[in-house]
Amino acid sequence: MKRLMFLLSTVLLLGMNSCDNPSKSRVYTEEGSKLLLRYSKFEEAEETLTKAIKYDKHNFEAYYYRGCAKVNGQKYKEAIADFEKAVELKPDYADAYFNLGNTYFLMHEEDKACEYYRLADKYGRPNLEDHLRRCN
Repeated sequence: MKRLMFLLSTVLLLGMNSCDNPSKSRVYTEEGSKLLLRYSKFEEAEETLTKAIKYDKHNFEAYYYRGCAKVNGQKYKEAIADFEKAVELKPDYADAYFNLGNTYFLMHEEDKACEYYRLADKYGRPNLEDHLRRCN
């Protein structure tokens, strides 16, 4: 009987760790963005933000920041996938469109970059004049 109770409690605890937990995701998102923006620890930020996504698959900010970390690690295609997921979850996310544009620009795909700069502008991203000037 004790063995069965132990087994059931272990299964329950493991199950709780794999469920959505937005508050835990928020903690990892904040920590990951700090590692990225304040300390420029790109690999650590990416790992931390992956944990945030594990706890909340709808955390568009975690995808966005993880994309930023991947760009800094020159993982452009992976970054694009994260930015695209961010805008899938939040279609008016101007910063994600802007970073999609920047990533495509780094990959020398200017037409694609301009497409995303225009979307960033449409959704209110400020200070795009220089980027859009390249598109004309």
